Amino acid sequence: MKIAVYSPNWVGDATLSLPFINALKSQNFESEIIVICRDWVSPVYQNNESIDNIISFSSKDLRGYITTIKKGIWLREQNIDYFYTLTDSLRSAIIMWLSKAKNRIGYSSQMRAPLLTDTFRLPLSGLHRTNKYLNLIGIKDFEYSGKYIFLDKDEIRWARKKLATCNIKNFIAVFPFSISISRTFPKSKIKEWLSDSADQYIIFGADSDKEESLKIINQNKNISIHSFCGELTLRKSIALISLADYALAADSGLGHISSILGVSTLSFFGAKRSVTTKPIGKNITIDKSDRCNPCKKNTCCLNVITKSDIDFALKSL
Repeated sequence: MKIAVYSPNWVGDATLSLPFINALKSQNFESEIIVICRDWVSPVYQNNESIDNIISFSSKDLRGYITTIKKGIWLREQNIDYFYTLTDSLRSAIIMWLSKAKNRIGYSSQMRAPLLTDTFRLPLSGLHRTNKYLNLIGIKDFEYSGKYIFLDKDEIRWARKKLATCNIKNFIAVFPFSISISRTFPKSKIKEWLSDSADQYIIFGADSDKEESLKIINQNKNISIHSFCGELTLRKSIALISLADYALAADSGLGHISSILGVSTLSFFGAKRSVTTKPIGKNITIDKSDRCNPCKKNTCCLNVITKSDIDFALKSL
């Protein structure tokens, strides 16, 4: 039997889908599990023992209706028996319907119910995203156990060599950037949080974060900070992050990755997003959304986090 999973499109959400995939394989041990995903999240799924095949699409592959239709029809070659979608998008349901999968399972959002064979009502607000995914296969509460991201010996060997080349031994990973500017660490707060530290820090981020990471380094010249922004693939970033002493993370995909890797992670959230999207794994979340009611912003929550808040949380970690 072939079972396909249409992955979420963001790194953080893809990471939160790993327990679903692990449980799906456990329930269907002899079945072939196929992950259908965007190419930028595929590194999250690589080397995973619960996944038999990864089919990744670029933005170009799914740009417009014609290319989307072509990819859906192309998936017919896979002869999929069960096809789950973990996104609430109409596009995923169209692709599943075009694939002619016998059973198409997902939430009845965006008027896509006619394209699915088995639909679930969207859960009440406040349900964590991992539990939302697991609900599709009858699991109500997630219990963190086992391993979800897998690195091989060559990847770890490369990461150790990279650190040695940069004269970095023990380090703290910092993920100050987010897809949303309002969730990105304010530079003034970074300076406050890291003040007088004798530790080594590494900033991780995309190529578009290079300039901002240099500003952070220039504003903290008395602290040892190195930036790998734009230099690494996601897979290489994962390998390096796995060696960190701990991580300071904005509401971002890399924060989800470090936590599920088992790296002690201190995550900073706002706008009550931590209720549904906080990382799973070795994580403590600071979310001061309750200071404002209603809370609809992120930046104000980040600005009230003090160095003493961080120090207290780190002792818990």
